[in-house]
Parts: sequence; C-alpha cells; structure tokens
Amino acid sequence: MMSARILVCLMCVVIVLQLALANSAREEESLSDVTENNGRASRFREFKIALKAERRKSKLVPKPDFLSPPRDLWLRKNAEKQRISITWKAAKISPEYFDVRLSTNGQPTRKRLVMASTVAAGDENNAYKQRFKSLQTNTPYTIKITSKYGNVSSTSVKISFFLEGRTSSSSQDSDFDTDDDVHQEDPPKQFFPPKEDLTEEFFETVPKPERSAYVPDIIDHPLDVLFMVDRSSSFDPELLETKCLLRNLTAHFHVAYYRKVRIALMNFDENQGLEFSFRRYSDAYTYDRAIEMFSSRSGVDNRVGHALTYASQTVLQPNGAYGSRRNVAKVVFVILGSDSQDYVEQAARELRGRPYLVTVVVGYGDAKEASLAAIAGSADDVIRHTDGANNLCDLWLHAHELMWKKLRALYSIPLKPPRGFRLGMSHSTVVDMKWSRPDDLVNYYSIQYRPLRMGEDGQIVKMKANVGQEHRIRLMNLDSTEYEFEVVAHGIDQTSPPVTVTFDMACAATKVDALILLDTSNLKDAEFEWLARGFLKSFVDGFVIGWDAARIGIILYANEATYVAPLSTFTVKQELMWRIDQLRFDGGSRNTGSALSFAYFYGFEYVRRDVPKILIVVTNGESNDDVTRTAKKLRADGTSLFYIEVGSDVDNDDEVRQAGNEEGLQPYADYSYFVESYEYLDHIQYNMSRQICDEAFGYYKSVYQPLPVPTNVRVRDIRNTSFEILWDGTESELITGYTISHNGTSEFFTTGKHRTEFTLYDLLPGHIYNVSFQAKGYGKDSATVHVITTTAIFPPLGVAVEQISQGSLHISWQAPSDAVIRYKVSIFIRQSQQMIQTLYADKYTNSVDTTSVYPGYEYECRVEAVYVDDVASGPTRAYIVTDLPAPQDFRVFTVAETQVQLEWKFLRFSHYQTHDKLVYLVRLFDEKGNQVDERQFHNNTRNLPLQGRNDHDQTFFAIISNLAPGRRYNATLQAQMNEQTSTLRTLQFSALRVNLALDVAILFEMAPNLQDRDVIMTREFIQSFANCYATEDSNNVRLQVVQLSNRPVRVVSTDEARNRTLLLQELAELYSKAGTSVLTPDTFKETVMKTFADSRSGVPRILFLVLTNQHYSNLMPEKEDELAKEGITSVILQMSHSSQPPYSNQSMMHRYILDGFDQFNLVLNHAVIDTVRSDEFPLKRVEIERELLPSRLTVYQESAGDGAAEWWASHEWPHHYRISLKDPVRVLWSHNVTLPRRLQLRYSFTSGLRSSTNYTLVLESFNPQDVSARTTVDFRTNFKHRWTIVKRAPTRETRSKTRNSLVVIQSRSQRRNKGKRGRTRPRVRPSKYLKAISERANSCLMAGCNVVFLIDGSNATRSHDLNLLKNWLKRLINSLQIEAIDKAAEYKKRQAIRRHVLHRLPPIATYGVGLSIVQYAEQAKVVLPMMTRLTRRQINQYVNSMKLSGGGANTGNALDFVRRSRSVFGNNSTRSLPTRNIVVLVTSGKSEDNASHQAIKLKREGALVFVVGVKEINKQWANTIASNPPSTFSMELNSYDLLDGLRERVKRTICQASSRRKKSYEIKSIEVL
Repeated sequence: MMSARILVCLMCVVIVLQLALANSAREEESLSDVTENNGRASRFREFKIALKAERRKSKLVPKPDFLSPPRDLWLRKNAEKQRISITWKAAKISPEYFDVRLSTNGQPTRKRLVMASTVAAGDENNAYKQRFKSLQTNTPYTIKITSKYGNVSSTSVKISFFLEGRTSSSSQDSDFDTDDDVHQEDPPKQFFPPKEDLTEEFFETVPKPERSAYVPDIIDHPLDVLFMVDRSSSFDPELLETKCLLRNLTAHFHVAYYRKVRIALMNFDENQGLEFSFRRYSDAYTYDRAIEMFSSRSGVDNRVGHALTYASQTVLQPNGAYGSRRNVAKVVFVILGSDSQDYVEQAARELRGRPYLVTVVVGYGDAKEASLAAIAGSADDVIRHTDGANNLCDLWLHAHELMWKKLRALYSIPLKPPRGFRLGMSHSTVVDMKWSRPDDLVNYYSIQYRPLRMGEDGQIVKMKANVGQEHRIRLMNLDSTEYEFEVVAHGIDQTSPPVTVTFDMACAATKVDALILLDTSNLKDAEFEWLARGFLKSFVDGFVIGWDAARIGIILYANEATYVAPLSTFTVKQELMWRIDQLRFDGGSRNTGSALSFAYFYGFEYVRRDVPKILIVVTNGESNDDVTRTAKKLRADGTSLFYIEVGSDVDNDDEVRQAGNEEGLQPYADYSYFVESYEYLDHIQYNMSRQICDEAFGYYKSVYQPLPVPTNVRVRDIRNTSFEILWDGTESELITGYTISHNGTSEFFTTGKHRTEFTLYDLLPGHIYNVSFQAKGYGKDSATVHVITTTAIFPPLGVAVEQISQGSLHISWQAPSDAVIRYKVSIFIRQSQQMIQTLYADKYTNSVDTTSVYPGYEYECRVEAVYVDDVASGPTRAYIVTDLPAPQDFRVFTVAETQVQLEWKFLRFSHYQTHDKLVYLVRLFDEKGNQVDERQFHNNTRNLPLQGRNDHDQTFFAIISNLAPGRRYNATLQAQMNEQTSTLRTLQFSALRVNLALDVAILFEMAPNLQDRDVIMTREFIQSFANCYATEDSNNVRLQVVQLSNRPVRVVSTDEARNRTLLLQELAELYSKAGTSVLTPDTFKETVMKTFADSRSGVPRILFLVLTNQHYSNLMPEKEDELAKEGITSVILQMSHSSQPPYSNQSMMHRYILDGFDQFNLVLNHAVIDTVRSDEFPLKRVEIERELLPSRLTVYQESAGDGAAEWWASHEWPHHYRISLKDPVRVLWSHNVTLPRRLQLRYSFTSGLRSSTNYTLVLESFNPQDVSARTTVDFRTNFKHRWTIVKRAPTRETRSKTRNSLVVIQSRSQRRNKGKRGRTRPRVRPSKYLKAISERANSCLMAGCNVVFLIDGSNATRSHDLNLLKNWLKRLINSLQIEAIDKAAEYKKRQAIRRHVLHRLPPIATYGVGLSIVQYAEQAKVVLPMMTRLTRRQINQYVNSMKLSGGGANTGNALDFVRRSRSVFGNNSTRSLPTRNIVVLVTSGKSEDNASHQAIKLKREGALVFVVGVKEINKQWANTIASNPPSTFSMELNSYDLLDGLRERVKRTICQASSRRKKSYEIKSIEVL
C-alpha cells in the first residue's frame, strides 16, 4: 500500500517537472520574440524622437531611411483604353504594404495594394502591379508609391506622365496593347517629369515648379552617357535628389549594350572616381540597382579638373577598355554641388574639344559659376538650381531638353561619303568589299549590288551593315560578270552621298605571276607596318591565290635584294598572309636597279608559260644606281611594270596618275602612282587590281586562240516585248562569260559563264530581231552566232462583257503588255456579222461602255491591241446575249369566276421599235402544277380603254377565260423576241366562286368495279365541282350531295356545306357503293324530288348527275321537260366506252358523255357555266315563282300583344295566300286567306306564343294553276314575350350577283367629249319619271337615290345619346316619305308590266329610294343593308336594333367600308344605276385615323357627304370631310339634346342633294360564260 502511494507521488513529480520545462521553453521563445519586437520598437521610438528634434531645428528635415522605397518602377500606358499599369519591386526590408496614389491637379485617387501574405520578407524578386482605369486623356498625372510598415513610411517614389489623346509614336510603344506583366528586358515606357516635389511627404514646405511644355522621348539609338556626380556632401537628401534625377534621366534611355544607350558613372574624388564603366551593366535594371547602391562620402574633396581629364583621356577613349564606342555621340552629365579643389578650365576645354561630345551641367549649392560655365561652354548652358538640393529631381526635364537640343545639333552635321575601298577575292564566286571606317556619327550602312549590263535579269541585292563591319562585307554566289556596288552611310538624321564602285568577277580567275619589289631603305617601323600589314595584305587579298590562279612573290631591297616570298613557294593565300606577318626589313641605300636585275634573273625564274608577268615597284625616292637598262629588258620580255612612289608632294591623299617625268624608272612604267604616305598606300589596291586584270585580259587576247563558239543557241518563250535566249554550257576554263546584242539598240548585255539563258526585255511587239551572241574570256572573242526571231503580238487578255442596263454594255480587258499604245473595240451582231460600233481606248484605259445595243440580241465584241508602228494584235472575242427585260408591274386587274384580267407595263426600248417582234407569253397553271392555258400577245395589240384608267398607252391588258371558279392559279409572264426569253414573272390568284342564288344537288354513283385510280379521280372531280360554289352564305348557293345506291344516302346536307372544310373532308372520304343497278326511274325521280323538297322559290334548281356505270336513260325520265316543269335543270356527266359530243337543250338539260376519267377536268368549267346560265336563262317554273314571290316579309308585335305580318305583294297578283306559323317541333297553325290587291299587305294573328322560343312564319302565294312561291321570316320571343327578328327572307335585290362578264365602263360625257382638250362637266337632267314618282309620293326626296346613315357608336357616344339619336333618326327617315316613294315606284313598275313596256323604262325609273344604316367604332358593321321597298315599321325595327360597340372612332375606315362594302355602295346593282349617293355622317368626336383621304375617295365616286358633328368636333376637320359648300353640308352641335332642332335642316339638305344625280354610265361587257 505504501509503495503504491510512493509510486503515485513520483509520477506526479515527473509530470510537474515536464510541465515546468515546457513552460520555460515557451518563455524563452516568447522572450526572444519580445526582444526582437522590442528592438524594432526601440528603433521606431528612436526614429520618432530624432524626427521631432530635427523638425524643431529646421523646416526641411527628412525622415530617416528606415524603410527602403520601392524600386524598378515601370510604367505602361494605353491611351486608347484610357488606362495605365505600373509595376515595381520590393526593397530589401519588406514593408507591410504599399500606398499607391495617382493624382492630377491636386485631386488624388488612392488605391491600396496589400502585400501577399505568402511573400517572405526580404524577397527582392517579387514584382507588384497596380492598374488605374478610366483616366482622362491629354491630362498630366503623377503616381507616388510609398512603402508602409505600421505608421512608418519610406521615402516616396514618383513617376509623372502625360496621357496623350493618341498612341505614342515611339516604335516601342506601338506594341503595348494590354497591361501584361512587364518583362525585365523591356525599356521603361514614357516617364515624364513630376508635377509635385519628390519629398512632398518628407518635407513640410515644398515649392512646386511650373510645368514645362517639353515632352521628352525615349532615346533608343546608340549613345554613350557619362554621369559625373558630386557625392562629397554628408547631407542625405542631396544624394536622394541626385539619385532621383539620375533615375528619371535613365528612364528615358533605352539601355542596352549593343546598338543602344550605354551609361557610365563617375564621381569627383581624388582617386579616379569611376563607379562603373560603359562595359559594366547592359540593361536598365542593373543600372537602377547600381545607382541605388551609390552612396555619399563625407569629408572628400572634389577634384573636378582631375576627373574631367580622366574622363576625357581614359573613360571616353574608344579603345574598348571602358566600353566607349567609335562613331557614337558622347553625353557628359555633370551634377556639381560644391567647389572644386583644382583647376577646371583647362580640363573642361580638353573635354569639350573632343569630337561629337556634348556636356550638360547641373549646379546647385556651393558650386562656382565659373567652373560650371567652363564645363558647359557658356553660362547660358548651365542649369543652375538656387534652392540647394531641394527639388533637384525636378530639373531632369530641363536637363533632358538641353541634352536633346545639343544632340540634335550634332546629328545635323553632314556625313562624309565612305572612302578607301578595297576588293578581296576569296573565291571565283565570293568577294569581300572593304572600306575605311569613318570618324563621323555613322549609325549603319545600306548596301546594294547588282550585275551590270544584264538588263532586267540583273537582280538588285540589298543589305544592311552596322558600323564596325567595314573591314569585310562578303558578297556570295556571284557570277563571272561585272558588278556595281553601292554603299550609303546613315546617321541619326543625316545620310551621306552614295558611293559606287564596280568590279568584274571575271578577274577572280585571272592567271598572273605578280612580283612586288618593296624599297625598305630609310623606312621606319610604323611605315613598314603600313607597307607590309596594310598594302601587301590588301593587295594579296585582291586575288585568288593558287597554282592555277594568281601567284604573288615579294622581294625586299635596300643595299641588296632579298627574295622573301618566292612565286612558286606560297601558293595558298593563308600561307602567304602568314609569311607577310613574319617579314622584317633592313635599311640601307636605295639600289633599285640591282633589285630590278634580281627580279629579272631570279624573281621570274619559275614563271608559267602563257601567263602575264606583272612587276610592282614600291619606293620612296630615286634610285642610287641605274635602272634603265634592266627596265628595258623587262619591257622587252613582256613584263607589265607598276611604279608606286611614296612621299611625293601630292594634292590629296589618294592616288594620282602622272606621265610627264622623263627621269628614273617612271618613264618605263605602264602605270604610275604617287602616294603621300604609307598610311594611304592600301587605298590604291582597288585600282591596281582592276588594271592588272585588264593587262591580263589584254595579254590573253594577244596570245590565245579565239574562244569556242557557243553551241545550240536557240530562242524560246517569245512574248510581245521579250524573248529568252538559251545555249548549251561549256566546260572550257577560258570562257568567263557571254556578250549579247541585237539590232534594235546599240546596247549590249553580258552574262557570266555559269548561265545558260538570258532574257531580252523592252522589245517592240511584232518586230524582227537579229540577236548576236559571242563568248568572251581568256582569249580572243569567239565567232558571232546570230539568232533571228520575231516578237509576238499579244492580244488583250481576259476580255469580258457584261450588261449594265437595258441598252448598255460594259466591255473590259487586261493589258497584255506595257508596250500597247491603244486599243480597238469592235461590236458585231453575231448572227449577221453586222458591225454596230467601233471604239478606241488609250493604253491607260481597260474598259469601254457602249449604248448602241438592242435587247434580245447576241453580240460579238472584239478587242485588239495596237502597238508601235500600228502593229495590231489578233482580236480577242467575247460574246454576250443582251437580256430581254422582264415586263414590270405584273398583277391582276380584275378576277371573276371564269376569267381574269392581267396587266403589266409595256416594254419600251429607246431608239428601237419592237412592235413587230416582241411577244408576251402568258401561261396558267393550277395548284397541282398542270398547265391549263397558254396565250401569246403581240406588243402592238391595242388595249380596250377602261374607265378610270389613263395609262392605256403604258399598260397592257390581257384577258384569260375558261377558268374554273374557286380554283387557285399560278400565272407566269415572259417576253420573247429574237428567240430570246426574259426572266419569269409570276403571281398567284384564285378565281371567284359562284355566288348566285342556286340550289345545287350533286347526285353520283360509284360502281364497285371501278379501279382505285378511277375512284380517286371521280372523288377529286366532285370536290373540284363543289369548290366552285360559295356555300358559306345560305342566301346564295345551297349545296347538297347524295350518293346513289339501292338506298340513296345524303353525304352532305345544306347546313354541312356551309362549312367548307367539312364539305371537302366529307367529299374526300367518298367510296364505291353497290346497288345503283336496282334503281328505277320512279325511284330516282322520287329521290330527286325529295332532295329538292326544301328548295327556295324563284331560285334555279340544279341537278348535277355523275354516272360512272349506269346509262343516264336508265334513270332519267323519258321526257326531258319532266324535271324542267319542276324548275330543275339537269346537268349529266356520264362515263361510256365511247365519247359523244356535248348535248344542250337550253336550260332543261346539259349532257356530257366521256370515255375516260381523265376527261373530268375538261368538262368542269362547262358544267359550272351551265349552272350559272340557269340563273341568267331560268326555266318557266322559276320565272313564275319569281313573279309570285312576296317580298319584304316581316312580323311585329302589336301593342295588345297580338302579332301582325306585313309584306309587299308579288308582281303577279296571287290567287290566295297560305300563312303558317311553326315552332321547331310542329306547325302551330296554317290559314288560307284571300287578300285584296294592294302593294302592301298585312295579316293580324293572335299571339299566344311561348316565351324564349324560336318561330318561323311561312308565307306562300298561289296562282290559279296552283303554282306557289314561298318566303319565310324567323323570329324569337324572349322571357318578357318581346319579339326579335332572327333572320329575314332574302329578296332578289339583296342577293349578290356573280360577275359573269367583264364590265368596261365609259362615261357618256367622256365619249361625247372625246378628242377635246380639258375636262368638261357633263350636264345631266333629272329624269321625268323620277320627278313624277316624288310628286306622287308628296316627298321632297328625289326618287332614284341612295341614303346611307353612318352612325358613331364609339366611346364618345353614351347610351342616353344613342336613344336620342334613334328617335331623331326614325323621325327624320319617316319625314322623307321613303315608303311612299317606294310604293309609287312599284305602281309605276306594275303599270309598265301590265302594258308590256317595262323594257322601255330605264331601271332607275322603278328603283325607288335605297336606304342603308351603318354603325361604326373601331370597325364598321351593317345594321340595314342597302334596300328598297321598306315599310315604316321595318325601318323602325332596324333603327331600334342599333347598339353601342365601344372603342375608338375610326371614321376613315368606316367611310372606306361604305364605299367598298357590297351591302352598301359596293353592290353591283347599285353601282350599275345612275343613283345619287348621299352619306349622312353623325359623329361624336374626332377620328383616330385619316378620314380626309377616304372621304376624298368617296366624293370622287360621286357621293355627297353630310356631316353632323355632336359634342367635341373640330370644325375644320368636319369641313374637310363634308362636301362643298361646307356651310350647307356641315353642322355642329354641343349635345344630342339639340338634334331635333336640326331635323328640318338636315331633311332639306338631303332633298336638295338628291336632285343632283350621279353621272350616267354605259355598260360594256365582254361575255365570258
């Protein structure tokens, strides 16, 4: 137990010790952190205490450099996108964050970029970027970046810039399109001077300099810049300002070691204060680092004079030690803030005396004015800063401007042309061109070379060389011919004159033995260097050295001659060059004669046979011995002697030819040169090489045999101005090239030996050329080979013809050659080859236009090229068929059931008559694409004049007949002339359906034995026949379909036929059915009578019988008039084995017997016409029914609750009437009554009707022969037992007429005044009949007029207003005595019938008065269609049925509806009568559409418009709508309550207007059916 306790205690002690050790470790670790933090905090405290103390002492105390400012600032601009980006790097001491400020004109825009937490402190390689967007262009900006650590800030770095309104012109800025990361090698972009002081946040008082207008550019051409900086001050702000000044200047240099700006830095210390040379750094980043590391040294005295001397004599010397370059301008920036401890003037003069050097001096502090002026050259060129070192950085812009001004003066100095050209032959195809390097500010050379005398085959090669490459410019792949070499030196702003030298590559293979005698007496070492290393090497370099090429030997002589390089020993150029480097010389007397003897006996001992010998003597004075004897021997031996004398008094430093001295060696020399010094001896190498080459070729021509004749010389690729000569190559080493000439010019051409073809250019087309061809080389020229050829005559190329308008052509071509002087264009009609026109064009024109062509012809265009001496090429042909224009404005003028009238514009051609040739082709296709008709119309066809059309001479009218009603057609139109066809014009239209009052019954039988094809064709035919009728309106065509069988079936009833979709669908499902063979004539007749049991009285009844198996005689009655007696017209269509001619018996029977089902469509149109003619020529039974038929049947409810029926009596007085009343189930009652002979009849009956029930009142009239005619009226009772008429029986006058003829209307007045100028108003007197009728009716209203009341039912009219308007309208109509006028007209008609003179009366005499009521709002609707023979009760019923529609008032739409609607003025019967149409418009407000335009149309058609405006009405608008005079036809009221006061005035105006009749018209028709 005790041991367990001890063990537990020991474990507790161990745990406590472990915890204590862990706590102590954590305390030590935290203590180290606290110590570090305390150290940093202590530095902060020390900094703050020192800062406060210094600020109390001075107003300009800077902050200590605890944090380093950002470095390597690079700015990129994008003026187009109005944004910039700036990148920088952190200093060694990493800040916590950066503060970035962008300001302009004192308005800062601050952005903060927090350093990434993952970046380790002290990392100098992390770049940071900040972007600013939506900046204003043409505005100065300044960016200031400060390193921040808590409350401590580093010195700020600023960059000022100007965001231009356009992209910078610098080539380096042109690539800046996006804010990509900045690369180290990119130069900084457009840094501009700051507008605020660099130490704005460091100092309390900051003066702001004024902005300069100078905008600096980046200098990116070669320039050596030396900064000489004063670092003797111990005051840190001075060095900071100096560094800032250097950074801003450096930012505008494109720093790079090669071909750009190099920078060196010096101080003014006693010991050669070179901080770094031009060779040290090669990019902007390293320069900025070096400037940043530059520090001050207190207690050091400035030795300005010593520093300037060291810079002039050492640093700026172009010797390569310090990186200073030749041919590059030098800029020395001197920044001096204290006095120099030595003399400055002499060193400054020495510095300024260096060529192509400028100095820029910035002085501040204690710097002496005299010292500054001595360095700058004048006091005006010194940039003096009077505020110590404060704001010294802001002076960089002035310094940059001064530097650029002085550099511009240097760059404006003209450049001298290159000189000292030397030629080096490295190979037979390679040449090294060399020249002396100039001392000018040359930036680069532009070089070009080309072979001479090679015409256009001599291609120009262009090159570019940098300064320093003058010692060797290698030209490769040259041929053995003569070349021209041109070089131009280019500076920054200047260009030297071009220098041209020529050389012959044939000299590269020259075989000569040349021996050089060098006089070494009285030579200095430097002179020997120029002689050996300069002249000898350049001379040797001018030849190709080898056993089978040139060999050169060297003899040095003074007292004695020494053969230092024998001819036969050094046959390789590199070995000979090595031997020249090893040469040493001995002095002594000048024994030229003995040297010549040595050369004669020993020098040319091993010369080659048949190789020219050349001896070159280089001496600096007259010989001490005799030279004539040996010279004569050499001349006699055929040696060519070159004499070069050095040291003579000459006028220039180049070679001078002289031939007048009779003493010494010179009289025996072939060529003599006199050179001022050995330094310029190598300048004569170029001329000597050419002269030696000439001597060699002269020797070869005198010794060697003629060269081989070129073989297989031939010509190919013969063109109009050039051809190519070919020959076979040769292996002969003696031939160096060929000479070519021709008889067209005295010029000759040369080419090298390696070419086997040559092209002659600039020849005349169609000329004969004799080409001479010779070989040249090491021997006499070969015999001449002649080639004779004739140049081609090229015709124009790419001749094209296009039609640009109806009678115009555009002919274009391409020039075959520049030698063309003009073109000839001829135009022919291809078929007859008749020339139409000839045109000429100059050499600069490649197209012509002509307007002398006709449409629809094929033309041939010939274009010929005419050359010098009127040599013409063959013609180039092009063909074109001129388009025949398609007729324009192809449209439908009128369309009827069986015909259509098309119209289009005549085709007219200027100065060309086409009436006898132009034809219009019209084709008609049905909806299945089958062609149903084709017509041709000649252009000279005379049109029939149409009423209302005055364009008969411009528009062609064509009538196409025999159409199937209701069928859709496609019409095409083409013009044809001269076998040419125009483009197709197409349109679509649908023929109208038959819209007569007909009762049509289709009875058909489909035998089961029919094939499927026959069944389908029968079905489609029945569909087509049914589709010919407008069955939608029950007042017009009523159609039913019955299929015959043993039990006939009604397929489509009359009600079902009203739905066309259902009708066609039922007919599409017809099928064969058996049982027709058991039908008997009695059964068939019973079926027919049952089908027509509900037919209408006075309406033709059509039996359309389709038989596919039975013979019609098996079903039809034996007598044809048996069905006709019942008013039934039979149209029979029967299939048979053999067809028969169509049979027709007036309106009784029409029979078509066909032998094929495909003939159905042939008789469709005829069958429809037969049905229409049954209305025009009705059967006798139908005529009787029409005469017996009562009209205008109506019912109304009496006040006592009983009912009454009213109607107008028929034309024939009936024997008795039968009146029946039916409900939907049964007949309630039926009465036979005999009534007196009156025009208007009335029958009262006891009501007793149920509420909310539909009733039909049937009125039948019987004649003595028991033939009846029936009419009905449907009405309904509501829950209050009030009666409302649902449907009235249609009258013959209200039924629409089918347009079965083409109506052409011509005014009688127009016909009477035809041929007279101007328009004469016709004088029409009112008919005496109309006056008599009105007088008999005792009415002021003239008979034969139509009155339309157009009532406003829009939102502007209230319910109370409508009730007042109804009462006013009923009183007004009743006061006009319309019913009395209709009775008088009817009496007149009946009287004429009894006397059989009705045909003598004009229809207008018995017309009466037509009345119509139209109500409108947004849409118009007919309340009462245009109708005559109305009773007062009927009129009141129609008026009472008016209701408000609501919505806006579209008066214009309503007026157009009245003009067009077939229920009002659009009715055919109304249009054909000379009635006077009167429109009474009652409106409550202004129209929402354009009513004036529609009113004008209505008035032009002869209508009189009377306007009654109530409430808010614009008087001016009402006057525009009303007829003239407005005072009569326009009235305004403020309220509907005042309408009764206007009734008499409106009545009087209507009566006066009715006496002015519409123009009478004559109806002309072209029968169609």
